[in-house]
Amino acid sequence: MVTYFYKPSTGFHVKNTLALALLAVASLPLAAHAEGSYIGGGVGRAEHKVAVNSIGSYKDSDVAIKIFTGYNFDKNFGIEAGYSDLGEIEAGNTGISVKGRSFYAAGTATLALNEKLSLTGKLGVAKNRARMNLPGGDLKDTKTDTLLSVSAAYEVTKNLAAYVEIENYGNMAQPKGGGSLKVKVISTGLRFSF
Repeated sequence: MVTYFYKPSTGFHVKNTLALALLAVASLPLAAHAEGSYIGGGVGRAEHKVAVNSIGSYKDSDVAIKIFTGYNFDKNFGIEAGYSDLGEIEAGNTGISVKGRSFYAAGTATLALNEKLSLTGKLGVAKNRARMNLPGGDLKDTKTDTLLSVSAAYEVTKNLAAYVEIENYGNMAQPKGGGSLKVKVISTGLRFSF
């Protein structure tokens, strides 16, 4: 059975997309020239959960890769923008596969536990894109949703930190008959501060 996706065209959707684009563009010059800016990248495991009311649910995982840039206004608050390739899962030998990616912009709040270790929470907007390869043809969907994450970072040097992060990209897509595609990522990587 082929399940089709729909793309909402509401004012709320357009406003979120515009806000995401403006935040991402605004953070790039800050990251390139200002003290308190950083860049980074990571790799991890993306868990995809596909649920379609008329079919059931399926869960699988793949490798996720992320690059990002950000700016800290002070030791507690900042902004971040990035791109995540969330990998691709295949449902056995059915010929069905799902691939996801996301652009995001978020505010960050950091709590230093000591001189080297800190916790950071992130709340923002994710512009999610999903592609499904089905026996009846390819389907694409774009959905804006809330991005939530929690990470722990260890300062290796003054400018280099290693981190571990759990991210929830929300609903990546929504089948027309009801259901969802949700993705969570557990990753680790490095962040370089200027």
